[in-house]
Amino acid sequence: MFRETLIGAWSLLVGMKVTLSHILRAPVTSQYPRERIEMSKAYRNVIRLIEIEEIGSHDCIDCQACVRVCPSDCINVEGERPDGMRKKRATLFEVEFALCSECGLCLDVCPTNTLGYSREYDQAGFRRDDFLYDLLDEWRDKEEGVRTRLREEEAQKAATKAAAASKVTAARKAKDEAAAKEEGPAAAGDAGNSAAEGEA
Repeated sequence: MFRETLIGAWSLLVGMKVTLSHILRAPVTSQYPRERIEMSKAYRNVIRLIEIEEIGSHDCIDCQACVRVCPSDCINVEGERPDGMRKKRATLFEVEFALCSECGLCLDVCPTNTLGYSREYDQAGFRRDDFLYDLLDEWRDKEEGVRTRLREEEAQKAATKAAAASKVTAARKAKDEAAAKEEGPAAAGDAGNSAAEGEA
């Protein structure tokens, strides 16, 4: 009995020694979920809409290219052409991540390069609806301001184009008038010569 007690005490002390030696070491694992992990730039997860610097927002134009190419049929995009704008703007960009295979084909075909990979790593849920996301939710607050700015830019481009066209038209008209003036005396001289030849 005494021997068993000594063996038990010895094993306890050995265990305490191992525990105390590890207490002073830096932690090996992160304290999730209290501590958020910063993923590397190379980390890729589900798709998201990324900001285009010139616009200050996403640039989804509802071209439906991603919808057509998706092998999982998990993308639904809707859009409209706002008043005073030539390009369409997406009003809905739903992705069902429960079906998404993260193949990246939608990124390859996006003509505006507004799709990218997110760096989220802790997606979890209890129902299928928990994985149905509208990627436009984070952009809705500033969408009206973006549309206003895009309208102004398009109007300015149209005005610049119209001014350049009118300048070209005016130059062409002036050239035609100058040519007509030069042809006037020459035509009169030809008519005088014809008359002289007729009298002779």
